[in-house]
This record gives sequence, structure tokens and C-alpha cells, in this order.
Amino acid sequence: MMIAFIEIAKERGFAHHVGIARSHDSFYTDQETEIDACWSRQGVLGADMETAALFTIGSLRGFKTASILNNVVAYEQDTAESIGSYVSGENLAMQGEQHEILTALEALRRVFKPE
Repeated sequence: MMIAFIEIAKERGFAHHVGIARSHDSFYTDQETEIDACWSRQGVLGADMETAALFTIGSLRGFKTASILNNVVAYEQDTAESIGSYVSGENLAMQGEQHEILTALEALRRVFKPE
């Protein structure tokens, strides 16, 4: 599945990165800046709250599991401003969301095509 994601993103000219994401259990903490900086120094590209749970359940149930993340707030950028521009459609995050959906659907079609 991962190879299909990469191939499709390249074929369509979608900006993409492959790497480590961290899953966590809270949006913001009093030490969020320090926590984000620590993980960034370790090479973590992004964060979400769902991927670890999906991978765990997939593994336990024997399902193939994948995660494509879209960056809504860039590292060290203002969260309120980034979210506001996303909602108004002025941000590349909205385009990224469209690209991740198209990539996922095409990968599913390729990997699980009927014989």
C-alpha cells in the first residue's frame, strides 16, 4: 500500500513526504512548544491523534492499515491563523486534503482491484 501511495503522489505531482508521525492524546498542552521541538529534532514530520489506534486495531484484527496525513498547521506557525485560512479555503491545506483523498482512493483501487 505504501508503495502505491508514493507512486500515485509522484504520478500526480502531489507534494508529499514519507516518514514518522507521532500520535498523541491531546491537542495542546502548556508545554506544546517544547514537546513539538523535541519530536521535530527526532525527525518526526507530523502529529495526529488517530494513527496509532488505527495501526494497533489493524494489527490485532489482521487488517492492512494505512495513514495519510495532511498538514493543516505548519510547524512553528500560528494555529489560529492556519485554521482560519483553512476554513476560508485560502490555505494549501485544503488542496492537500483533496490530494490525500485522491491518493488513498487510487491506491485502494490499484491494490485491491478485482481479478
